Formats: sequence, structure tokens, C-alpha cells
Amino acid sequence: MCERCAKTAKDTPAGKALVARRDRLPLWLIPHCFHCTIVGTCFTGDDMAKLSRKLDLRVAADARAYDIHHHFVQAAAEPGPAGKLMQKMLDEKFGGTVRRFAGETDPAGWTARWDEAVASGNVAGALWAVMTLTAAPEAVRQRAYGDVHMMSHLMGGETRQRLRSVQEAERRCAELEARLVRSERAATERLAAALAEKDERIRRLEAALADHRPAPDRRPASPAPRRAARAEREAVALRRRVAAERARARQAEAEVERLRRLLDAPAPVATASRADDGPADLDGRSILYVGGRPALMPHLRAAVEARNGSLLHHDGGMEQATRCLEGLVERADVVVCPIDCISHDACLRVKGMCRRLQKPFLPLRSAGASTFTRALGALGLPGAPSAHALSRPQP
Repeated sequence: MCERCAKTAKDTPAGKALVARRDRLPLWLIPHCFHCTIVGTCFTGDDMAKLSRKLDLRVAADARAYDIHHHFVQAAAEPGPAGKLMQKMLDEKFGGTVRRFAGETDPAGWTARWDEAVASGNVAGALWAVMTLTAAPEAVRQRAYGDVHMMSHLMGGETRQRLRSVQEAERRCAELEARLVRSERAATERLAAALAEKDERIRRLEAALADHRPAPDRRPASPAPRRAARAEREAVALRRRVAAERARARQAEAEVERLRRLLDAPAPVATASRADDGPADLDGRSILYVGGRPALMPHLRAAVEARNGSLLHHDGGMEQATRCLEGLVERADVVVCPIDCISHDACLRVKGMCRRLQKPFLPLRSAGASTFTRALGALGLPGAPSAHALSRPQP
């Protein structure tokens, strides 16, 4: 940290006197080099909009998000209306976290509190507590700054990867929709042609039946018995053929309606059922987790091992080779895949392997630790079906 960045209002005689009388630093007395991290981490987009409305700021139509961020970073260094309003909003949001951190008395306790906040995802409140409490050790403050700085880099990389995956999924969806429209049109045309052909056959049969039915005024006075019997048999046969063709036509119309309903129906999305989050015995089962966020893997592994199970992991092909994925699927008892944190192609590949190897495939709605924990509870509940009976891959 350079001297120019570290020098703030608290280095003045008046600032030192104020700090000596307080157990917390106001926002404008925090070193300015930390303001960018505090504003970017502790304020959401909705918070920025709320601040702008309360301060009656007029945001230009072409203003970028960075321009608004830069404005509030500069305002945080001054004890003006903006700085005081920012201070008040953060104290209201994170008051409970600040009180918990204020109870620590040694560096080990501060470090443990910070690590716990990172693991649970409450980084914003912990950062505000570490930066404002004057009792916070400088080493913990620097560690918090470094961790948040690296998180921004990691999240940026994940965001870019996810954006590419979304763009690829949108492109594939557009292609599939076009193929679906073409298939529906071709199927409709084929069924319409078949119905038209059946109608024509019915018309011809009815015409043939009318030709074989003798008219009352043309019936001979004394028809030969054999000829009359043959004509009657032919008429009965024609009536049966007409009835059969009409039945086939009704079946074809029903099939057309069924296909139209199938084409209009949305595809079902498999989700993991909710279960008790409490510990449950996995009875030594091996869980394969494909995809997800690498930073959460230690916590997921600990959750599985605490339930008498073992966790295998594969990132879905981002850095690990996909050739070893099938071996991991063979070793696993259950395969778990968070659908919001894996590419579409990788998810389909894993599902196909599970179907071929007869392994249960359990998709999760999100990659969060709580969703995974609920899925473990479903696998280990007493009286619940076995792992091989949960989320059996559909043919």
C-alpha cells in the first residue's frame, strides 16, 4: 500500500483525536485505498439506486455502472451527505455482524471470524466489520482486502465462462426450436395427406356401394336368387370396409391431436426433492459431484464425510480431462450435477453415462452448499429408497 493511498483524514491531529475516542472508524476515516473494495462488495445495485434517489442524483442516460461506482468511491472519502448516508445504510445492513466481530479480543479470534464469514458467504458484512472496528488487527484487515480482491478475479472468470455457456445454450435452443417447427410442419402435412387419402378411399367405397345397391325402379320383377344373394354379400362387405375406413380415419385424427399436444407441452425439469438438512447416514456410499464451484468443494466433502460417505469430484471438463469421467461414474453410487454451474454438453454427457452404466443421476437446481446438503438428507433418510432408486435416469 503506498503512502499516498494510506494517508487519510485520520492521520491529521483532529482525525487522530476522533479515532482515540471511538471504537469504530466512520467511512471517510478508513484509508481511501479500501473504499473501492468496500463500495464494490458491501453495496448492491439496488443499494446504489436507493442512494441515488435519496441524494437526488441525476444519472445520465449513457452512464455506465462503473461511473456510478466511481462517484460513490470518491464520495466515501468525505464526511458529506453522501458519505454519511452510505455509513448509515451499511450500519443498518450489517449491524449484527459488526457486533459479533466486536466481541473478539485476539488476532486468532479475528482470523477465525473472517474465515467463517468467507466459508458461509457473508463476506460483505464481515468486510465492513473488519474495516470499521478500530480493534481489528492490521494483518486481518490486509487479509480481508486480499481475499475480496481475489474473489473479484475468480468471480469475473466464472462470469465470463457462464456467459459463454449461456450464449451457446441460446444458440442451440434456437436451432432446436427451428428443427421442432420444421418437424411439426412436416408431421402435420403428412397426417393431413393421410387423412385426405382416407377420405378419398371412403368416398370411392361409398360410390361403389351405391353402384351395387339396386334402385327400386330398376329392380327386375323376378331376379335370380343366386345373383341377388351375391349382390347382397358384396354390399355387406362394402359396408364393413366403409366402417373400417371410418374407424381408421377417427384414429388418425386422434393421433394428430395427441401429437399436437405433445409438441405444445413443456418438457419437465427434474429437481432434487427437499429433505431434512440434518445429519443422515449415507452407509458408506460414494457420491460423484460433477461441475460446481471449486471453492465450495472442501465444505461439500466435509458434509459427505460427516454422513459416513465419500465424495468424488470432476469439474465437467473445464480443467480436468473428460476421459477419466466414465471411470469416476463407475466408482460412484450416486452422481450429482448442479445444472446452474456446468455446461449443457457436459451435463448431457454425464446423464448419458449414468443411463448406460445404470447409475442414479440426481440433478440439483443450484450449486449452493445448502441445496447439496438437502440432497444428502434425501439419500440418507431412514426408510427412504436406496440410492439406486433415486432419480433413476429416464430412457
